[in-house]
Amino acid sequence: MSNVVPIRRTPKVAEPEKVSAMVVAGSGGASTTTTTFGLATALRLGTGKDITAIDSTSDGGNLLSRTRFRAVDPARSIDSLSARMAETTSGTVVVGSSHHGHSADPMMVDLLLKGRASARVHDVGTALRSPRLAPLIQSGAALVVVAPARSEPLSRMREAMNWLKSTFGPDTLGETIVVVSHQMPTSPVELAPIRAALAPQIAGFVEVPFDPALARPGVIDHRRLSTATIDAWTDALDVLGTLAPQSDTRRDGKTGEPA
Repeated sequence: MSNVVPIRRTPKVAEPEKVSAMVVAGSGGASTTTTTFGLATALRLGTGKDITAIDSTSDGGNLLSRTRFRAVDPARSIDSLSARMAETTSGTVVVGSSHHGHSADPMMVDLLLKGRASARVHDVGTALRSPRLAPLIQSGAALVVVAPARSEPLSRMREAMNWLKSTFGPDTLGETIVVVSHQMPTSPVELAPIRAALAPQIAGFVEVPFDPALARPGVIDHRRLSTATIDAWTDALDVLGTLAPQSDTRRDGKTGEPA
């Protein structure tokens, strides 16, 4: 493995430190963890800014165990979260789930990190409908809906997107990015019709190519990943950068809760 990492192009995000995004899926095994890692890594490599990836799953996911490379720099540590903070190979900070298997309130963590001028990428897993995530969605966090390139997960992704539209209004999909990850060298489904059907409704559709480094057990090391993989995550960030500033966006859903 080479320690020489090429200089990455800067993602087209005007104010990286203001990014707040949620990575969600309609089914398990859909690559929310690797996508969260990927978006945070591409933003870190391209901008050099402080970026934090956060396990915001309801049942305590494996984001920390999959991405922990070294102890977090004390200067970047937060007392209330320090026991579950670490740094990845790129220097991205990662916040794992609590020892009790549940993450702290995602909105409170988001605000805490926002106060430190850190971008935030939340791994939500399949917990999209959890009431604890509604404030984060309504705050304007960008939505990144992921699925592997397989028929059943893609169908469940569609169900999740229909729920978003019915709950938070039809304009929500216009602020949503779809990321499809290829978990096999060849795709068992034809994605062109899916892309064509979704394109008029969503902000962007990005495919992440198959990368054997992501399939290996153990800690994900960004230095082992292909250039095409990181470029795809950067493409997703470019789409995110076209959306309204996250801090200014509010979603008035049909839940009756205040925006």
